[in-house]
Amino acid sequence: MAELQGPAPIPPPRFAVPPTPAPAPRHSGLGIASFVIALIGFVGMFLTFAVAGVLRASGVPTGAHDPASILVGLAVILMGLVSLIAVGLGVGGLFQTGRRKLFASLGLGIAVFTVLSTAGLIILGMSRS
Repeated sequence: MAELQGPAPIPPPRFAVPPTPAPAPRHSGLGIASFVIALIGFVGMFLTFAVAGVLRASGVPTGAHDPASILVGLAVILMGLVSLIAVGLGVGGLFQTGRRKLFASLGLGIAVFTVLSTAGLIILGMSRS
């Protein structure tokens, strides 16, 4: 008896198409937000301390109840909160899977630097008073 055979095997194509590479992971949205907000916090804090220095050097009264001192203090608190938000977004961006971490780490680094340097300047200013 003749044996039954399946269909003939299909020969490989003469010109194989190379596989397409996997697309590169996208940047983290939280990381980009962290970076932008950290830059805003850093520049805002720098400008706040610059304004405080100019006020002090120009002889404007800088007591506890003077409007200029109150506004500078509120600006420092606001920029500190902005930097803390950037820290939270940066940490969130670092923990996202399948995303690039560049902007998250940059935003986190800038925000932590801003918070720590602000705390250091405040401590230095309080020790000199």
